[in-house]
Amino acid sequence: MKLKHVFLYCILNNFYNNILLGFYFINDELYRIQNFSDNSLIGNIYCGYVKDVVKNIDAAFVEFGDNLKGFLSLKNIEKKPKSGGKILVQVAGDKIKTKDYALTLKLNLSSDNLVMVVGGSGISISRKITDNDTRNRLKSSLSSLDTGEYGFILRTSGADCSMEDILAQADLLKKQYEDILRKFNFSTSKALLFENNKIVNACNEFINKYSGEIKTDNENVYKFLTNSRISATYFTDTSISLCNKYALGKHLKNTLSKKVWLKSGAYLVIEVTEALTVIDVNTGKAEFRSNKEKTFEKINLEAALEISKQLRIRNISGIIIVDFINMSKKESYQNLEDILKSYVDCDYVKCNIWGMTHLGLMEISRQKKEKPLNEIVGDK
Repeated sequence: MKLKHVFLYCILNNFYNNILLGFYFINDELYRIQNFSDNSLIGNIYCGYVKDVVKNIDAAFVEFGDNLKGFLSLKNIEKKPKSGGKILVQVAGDKIKTKDYALTLKLNLSSDNLVMVVGGSGISISRKITDNDTRNRLKSSLSSLDTGEYGFILRTSGADCSMEDILAQADLLKKQYEDILRKFNFSTSKALLFENNKIVNACNEFINKYSGEIKTDNENVYKFLTNSRISATYFTDTSISLCNKYALGKHLKNTLSKKVWLKSGAYLVIEVTEALTVIDVNTGKAEFRSNKEKTFEKINLEAALEISKQLRIRNISGIIIVDFINMSKKESYQNLEDILKSYVDCDYVKCNIWGMTHLGLMEISRQKKEKPLNEIVGDK
């Protein structure tokens, strides 16, 4: 999948509340909205303070930064930390409502084409590189990195890079980790050791992975991007704003609406609760032809595509339950499940389709990383 446009800018009106958002478009269709104004800590590395170790849940509660609290799973960790000690941790998930930050001991450091996993092993190739001969060639070329001390993941963009460049990036990542380790050894508890630059990383990944174009009409953002050696276009058309040209206000307003209309006249109702998200598929104004079963199947397939988009754009995570229109044939449900799985394959986080319950509801789970869009900009 090749993204065509991404826009990073600060929208100065009441609805957007001065929030810097990145709107990703694929062939003029909205793919994702990313928040660049939040205080996301994902990717930051800290010298954490182990407040408490709870054996019955095999986890620890760790304090870091400005008295922030995080949850650290200790499953499959042989050497357990002790209460009162310091520990090297990375933020893997932001604080969401009542849940603490998610922390990990497996540190990830990334470059343009490579991800290094501290404590990991082996060489992995991006799943989007599908040609087996190419995968084997790349894995063989990178075999010298497999020392057992670090694991490496070659990104999709790395397939076209020289091995010299990839190996040089690996050396830089190792040096970066060694620098973090030195800081950790001489730091007091809760200290920030490495700060992840969200905008720079997101833009670099976007450019390297998709060869996309970045546009902004915010002078400060443009200067920041160019100073960070990121190629961007400064939008200066005085006859129309970037927001109006691409109907960004309309896109955002539609994304926050509970009701989503489909081309057939059917619609979705999306209800987000503390525990889970419920999506109801309704026939609405859809025209019923002589074969109702075919009509229901067609609406459900249309709804499946739109649901995959809405989960991605709204960044809905956790447990999702979908009440599709009832169909009489088992094969229709199996076809619906298979097609929905193919749709979520292009998601930027892991999304699992677990199938139908005994009550005829589709179960979905989507990885939690960042805050959902409705929490960022607020419901209107």
